[in-house]
Amino acid sequence: MCKVSTADRPWYWRIALLAVTLFALGLRWAYSIHAVVDNPIRGDAVQYVSYAWNMAHHGAFSMSLPGSAKIVPDSFRDPGYPSVLACVMLVFDELGPWYRSVLLLQGLLGALTVTLLTASVRPWLGAKWSLVAGLLMAIWPHSITITGFLLSETATAFWVALAFFLLHRANVRSGLFPMAFSGIAFSLAALTNAVLIPFATLLALILWWNKSCTSKLAFVLALSSLLLPAAWSARSVQLPTTDSSSGRALLNAVQGSWPEYHASYIPSVMGDPGAKQIQADIWHEYEVLRTSPAIGMQMVSERMGQHPWRYAAWYASKPALLWDWSIRMGIGSIYVYSTSHSILDEQPILRATVTICRMLNPLIMALALVGLVLTWRGRRESPMMPIAFAALAAYVTVIYSLLQAEPRYAIPFRCVELILAVEAIRCAARWRATWRQPSSPTADSIA
Repeated sequence: MCKVSTADRPWYWRIALLAVTLFALGLRWAYSIHAVVDNPIRGDAVQYVSYAWNMAHHGAFSMSLPGSAKIVPDSFRDPGYPSVLACVMLVFDELGPWYRSVLLLQGLLGALTVTLLTASVRPWLGAKWSLVAGLLMAIWPHSITITGFLLSETATAFWVALAFFLLHRANVRSGLFPMAFSGIAFSLAALTNAVLIPFATLLALILWWNKSCTSKLAFVLALSSLLLPAAWSARSVQLPTTDSSSGRALLNAVQGSWPEYHASYIPSVMGDPGAKQIQADIWHEYEVLRTSPAIGMQMVSERMGQHPWRYAAWYASKPALLWDWSIRMGIGSIYVYSTSHSILDEQPILRATVTICRMLNPLIMALALVGLVLTWRGRRESPMMPIAFAALAAYVTVIYSLLQAEPRYAIPFRCVELILAVEAIRCAARWRATWRQPSSPTADSIA
């Protein structure tokens, strides 16, 4: 009879998972309570708060600034995150209590993300290694600091984690309802970040092709994941010509095609003439593409044709830029906006943890790639969940490499990267144990 390890005992697992959850929650709430963000409602946050204000007070999805004489509905941003802000706004109408409540809610969502993903990978990694992944997810600095900003990454990460957890339940029970709920969670993630709209459908095709689920389950996953985005698209096409999410995707693609974009953004804001000219050229190219696609494509082709190897190298480097450490469209390092009194900077143990994570980031990136390759190579023998995690990591890497490869955009998927890195370490440990295990004696050796 096989001996059950302590880590695999149900009581130990529940206690350990609760401890990881409370640890993740404590870190995020302590950070949110102490950190002070300089002018927190700026940049993208201005638009998110404007949408939330107009939803709560005018019943319209519009980024018109509060107090505007005319509220013009649009679909430039995705509705998921502003809807969360609007719900909190319905409870706390004053700015101070509303802002603090949003940060605490985001800390809770961040901790639950760790819980859901840790539980999802237990049948795959085993209790011990899933807890290792959970601890890494709990302490990863980007996942902590992002909860202190009015940005959509925390909500995206939570919906993705919930979708994976429900996918795990559907895999265990082979049930249509858990699979449908997983698709709905994926659709909520897509309404928070439109980049994810096709993912669940692609995942359903992969799982069906790999015979990891039946055609009926794959169909339910794909259909349920598209219902809410389809309804939102139907609403958006009825609007008069305004800024839309497709226009934002085109803008990101143009910006991402310029190697100079990120390096010139902050200097242009500070008034540097050369940087301002680069930003103006990028915006001009986008406007031409938007109004005259054929002429715009010719402009892009001519620009890239002048230095083809430079642009080939640029796009080849973008996956590494996406999973890099320092946020480029922001103050840098692990912060989007300037932040003071951060416990990650002022508490010695946490400051050392951040330093270690920064040093290990290239190694974790490499290990995650190894984990992805190992999972894909063994896909015929792999259960559903490893394939799903590997598919998401590959998908977001490809999409953001075509658009903007910015470490901030990788934050909702950092946990997936860490899980794949732990899978690589687990495989290495298993191979080492097999290699060191003495072989059984043969008949000749006994004789």
